[in-house]
Amino acid sequence: MKKKLITILMIICIVVAVGCGGYLAYYYIVSARSEGAVDQLREQIGKDITDNSVNPDNDPDTKKSNMVEVNGVSVQKKYAELYKENPDFVGWLTIADTHIDYPVMYTPAPKEDGEYYIHRNFEGDYSAAGLPFVDANCQIEPSTDNVIIYGHNMNAGTMFHDLLKYEDQDFYEAHKTFTFDTIYGDGKYEVVAFFRGQILPEESKEFKYYEFVNAGSKEEFDQYVRNLKNMSIIDTGVEVSYGDKLITLSTCAYHVTDGRFAVVAKKVQ
Repeated sequence: MKKKLITILMIICIVVAVGCGGYLAYYYIVSARSEGAVDQLREQIGKDITDNSVNPDNDPDTKKSNMVEVNGVSVQKKYAELYKENPDFVGWLTIADTHIDYPVMYTPAPKEDGEYYIHRNFEGDYSAAGLPFVDANCQIEPSTDNVIIYGHNMNAGTMFHDLLKYEDQDFYEAHKTFTFDTIYGDGKYEVVAFFRGQILPEESKEFKYYEFVNAGSKEEFDQYVRNLKNMSIIDTGVEVSYGDKLITLSTCAYHVTDGRFAVVAKKVQ
């Protein structure tokens, strides 16, 4: 009887191991396919192109020459083809020395589901990895005080997994800025704070970083910034003033139920 029980337990362990191995293999295959699709988009825009970029330092004539109208919308030439393919495409987010080099999507309410791309690729087909997407309550042009972008924390190291590298101070020191170039113009951002948090119950009075989109007053903005700095893993020393435009990158973290990790930065160019 004891021998039979041991045999059954061994069979169960083998089945579980095979199942887990199969799931992991599937997971990494899906991630690889997702990255392959994004690689094609990177090639399409040519990530080394800088001549057709629009930033605040360009003179009016240069800005005008680097824009083109697509379906009634004036967009940067370098993103015109992607915008033609999918008008939900709103920009490209890049953090050096990470996997974070992705198109960003935007489906504002009431157009459709604000989380449409949480499990969809650029073509709108199902993808476990999805694509980074802007909170439906935010606005890109003109920009809200804060633009929140969500992305999955994929175990394969893709999507927003590498945001957690900011917990390493050496990484932060070497990556104090990143870029979010929209279809309307390029943007450089300086990191203000990064922290672990969680999605809280609606009735909770605790600080909810993911609810701040626009400040109703200077006092409200300043209070938001104080809360950010209080939560930040380190004091970056970066000053933020009322009127600055912010960006929040948010992903899942597993230190608590509904945990999150976020990086907040201000636009400097």
